[in-house]
Amino acid sequence: MKKILSILTIAILLAVPAMAGNGRGACGNGGGSALGSTYYDVSQETTINATVIGFDTVYPSRLIVTMEDSRQLAVFMAPKWYLAQQNITFTEGQVITIIGVLTTFSDSTDGIIARQVISGDSLYEFRDANGIPLWISTRGMAGRKGRRGGRGGYGAAAYGNISPCGNLATIISSLPVQDLNDVEVDMLEKMRQEEKLARDVYLTLYEKWGLRIFSNIAQSEQTHMDAVKVLLDKYGLEDPATNNVIGVFTDQAFTDLYNSLVEKGSVSLTEALKVGATIEDLDIKDLEDEIALTNNEDIKMVFQNLMKGSRNHLRSFYRLVVANGETYEPQFISQEEFDSIVNSPMERGVVLDADGNVYSTCGRVNN
Repeated sequence: MKKILSILTIAILLAVPAMAGNGRGACGNGGGSALGSTYYDVSQETTINATVIGFDTVYPSRLIVTMEDSRQLAVFMAPKWYLAQQNITFTEGQVITIIGVLTTFSDSTDGIIARQVISGDSLYEFRDANGIPLWISTRGMAGRKGRRGGRGGYGAAAYGNISPCGNLATIISSLPVQDLNDVEVDMLEKMRQEEKLARDVYLTLYEKWGLRIFSNIAQSEQTHMDAVKVLLDKYGLEDPATNNVIGVFTDQAFTDLYNSLVEKGSVSLTEALKVGATIEDLDIKDLEDEIALTNNEDIKMVFQNLMKGSRNHLRSFYRLVVANGETYEPQFISQEEFDSIVNSPMERGVVLDADGNVYSTCGRVNN
């Protein structure tokens, strides 16, 4: 297990990209996200006249413009899908007026988060008067009136709890006990701590940034921890995560990982969201590798449902990274698999079997 943790430590420390340390954050002076007035400071708004050059080739949701003093500026208005949905286009040479908050994106590009763009007689609005994005409710996140929980809200179930009906533990307990080899014992001990790592990092980043996605996914990670604990108890294995203190682990490698990830995620909110995406990216790869190493039905079933949760978490984090006018490239899973995940619906209301097929359903199920 020490060898596995050593590889994990090196991989994740190298995978999380270096972050700009200008202290301004990714979405406005003082930092913030594209979610609302907590991070989009309406009091800092300015008005800029500019001429369109074209869309950024690296970050296609950003428009590149030239200001009256000939300096270039990157303009983030809304995710690319929202612009297409609203049939909003701009052409080279088009003169526009931008009302928004100046920022420096994490790739060190000077930019502005636009609330409104005016071109001739046309007014394009991307945020309401309080700075809350108009596109949020369109993709099933928090509505403009701040609803939480339920369909598309901020409840923990929206981020992929592995057992929406609470019956996975009962199912696992009913499966026959199978012999475990040393590899399977190691993978259970490692996964119990890896899920605690994710939970602890998200709880800490929630305290830092106050963004609800971190607290809700932390709750989901607790259900992941509980699912692995069911297996540890079933096979009479010692629990490596008896100390529930945040950031404290039986294995020092996980403590070091926790400290490194929190440090990286504390630089700016956008980088915190990228840390979340990286953790879920890694979890999916680890779970895929470990499922391939076991024929144990109950381990595979638990891990398939953990992986379903991680896919949902990755979708959620990636959506907010894009909403901030940035992107995330997978560090562990393939680009093809990543694209398939983030472009598919949330997986809710289902429990998966050992092969990743639907075992049981409850509530709303994606078609």
